[in-house]
Amino acid sequence: MLKITEHEDTSDAPVHVEVTLGITGDWRSEPLKVITGITEGIKSLDGTLTESVHLARRQGVTWAEIGKALGISRQAAWERFSVD
Repeated sequence: MLKITEHEDTSDAPVHVEVTLGITGDWRSEPLKVITGITEGIKSLDGTLTESVHLARRQGVTWAEIGKALGISRQAAWERFSVD
């Protein structure tokens, strides 16, 4: 189970997003199921990330700001997410 929780703050602090991955059962005996589950979670998060980047662009956020938030260069962010 993958759960994404958004915690809104009334201050000027950024929104805190928490991602929780729940694994049930004896995951050590079936590591391939864990790998599959984590891979599906990553794909889900990637879609959410892409959607968030496109939303940020529509709101006027620069590629430099997006790159900084992602920990990559503005060029790398543009190459990965640009639909222009």
